Amino acid sequence: MRYLLCLIFCIITVLSVPAQPATEWREVTQKPYANAKIPYLGLKPLLAHDGKPITTKDAWPAKRQELAELWQTKLGTFPKKSAGLEVKIESTEQCDGYQRQLLSFASAVGDRVSAYLLIPDGIKKGEKRPAVVVFHQTTADTLKEPAGLGKKPALALGVHLVKRGYVVLSPECYIMKAGGPGKQAAAVSVQWAGLTGMGKMVFDAIRCVDFLESLAYVDAQRIGCIGFSLGAKEVLYAMAFESRYKAGVFNEGGIGLKMSNWTAPWYLTEKMKEHIPTMENHQVLALCAPRPILLLGGDSADGDASWPFVHAVLPVYRLLGAEERIGLINHRGKHSYPQEGRRQSYRWLDHWLEHRPTSDEVGPS
Repeated sequence: MRYLLCLIFCIITVLSVPAQPATEWREVTQKPYANAKIPYLGLKPLLAHDGKPITTKDAWPAKRQELAELWQTKLGTFPKKSAGLEVKIESTEQCDGYQRQLLSFASAVGDRVSAYLLIPDGIKKGEKRPAVVVFHQTTADTLKEPAGLGKKPALALGVHLVKRGYVVLSPECYIMKAGGPGKQAAAVSVQWAGLTGMGKMVFDAIRCVDFLESLAYVDAQRIGCIGFSLGAKEVLYAMAFESRYKAGVFNEGGIGLKMSNWTAPWYLTEKMKEHIPTMENHQVLALCAPRPILLLGGDSADGDASWPFVHAVLPVYRLLGAEERIGLINHRGKHSYPQEGRRQSYRWLDHWLEHRPTSDEVGPS
């Protein structure tokens, strides 16, 4: 009888989950731009290496390595990882359908990352859930905002995702620590000579995956990331330099180096200006291939003007047989993350992380 009741409960639970409509992602993220005029931005073609055209999958890794090494010089050498994560849990509280922990873990030697960990209720013994790292925007609420403790419930992305059944990590970006971006950027350059602020962000994003992989209930093969504004910038470079991120969503980060403040002291610094457009973010975007990455914009930092960057990277995705894994959605919401944009973002993650959400939670309008 107990087995029968459990079976009935499971069936009811499955049936109560809203059916997720099948999405033909090229229709949504590429077709609207099929006839778009591509302005000349000086973006260097990607499918050439050593003066020869790249025409096969087997020829791409050498080009990818070339690009990765080139961009690593602009990020700087990553710090040495601490010997262990040395996790410290500061507080634990039960919320509506999930547990929220404030914790910190060791990143580089002598440095720690603070984060909120959101754990959905109902994880069974031996079960492994997909996980998402949510990188926050530039806000005084920092890591609190995605975790539902900020002033904008619509940007509590972590809460929306944990209610969909994901394990969620909301780390604090180093630039929002005491003293603010300028002071923190200066401290990074002193502590790790030659490391840029963007390099520090990438390294911390790598350590976020290390932390998630240490959790028995996280499926290491299904870890994604999502971010808005500052957080979107982190998504792009985290995806490019950490292959364990299997899918990403970039909203309003300003994909082109001239479309946002990429040359600020806490990102790539002013030294980057002299390399534009010989070096541009379509090359970084190409490092994500063939993993899925979705760009969104509201015609502020990103939007229709971002299409040339996606267009420049599409040949790489086609070469790798993954054309449907990249695209752009203009949500027309200016520098924001409107509800429909979030809905498309979460469904993108659901699709590529092979997750059936426990609800279609997207947060308030």
